[in-house]
Amino acid sequence: MSKQKSAQEYLIKAKLYRFMSLVFVTLGIFVFCALYIQNVEGKLVEALKNPMTIAIFLVPFFPAAVLSFLADSAEKKYKKMTEGNSQKK
Repeated sequence: MSKQKSAQEYLIKAKLYRFMSLVFVTLGIFVFCALYIQNVEGKLVEALKNPMTIAIFLVPFFPAAVLSFLADSAEKKYKKMTEGNSQKK
């Protein structure tokens, strides 16, 4: 038996996902800075030639990107439900 979710649940999920995304972006910046200082040390051009270095620098931001995608999806569902409810009235 599937349970229908209300528009308010989607709104709460969207806000929570968006907040957690911002937390992970902040943490990602700190991790990025630590990795940059540890690995690059002023040799930016040499580091950018190595694709593994670029991948390592992007990994800290992956959770934030996923949460941002989930927040966007929940916001779209919320807007769809609220538009449907306003048209019914």
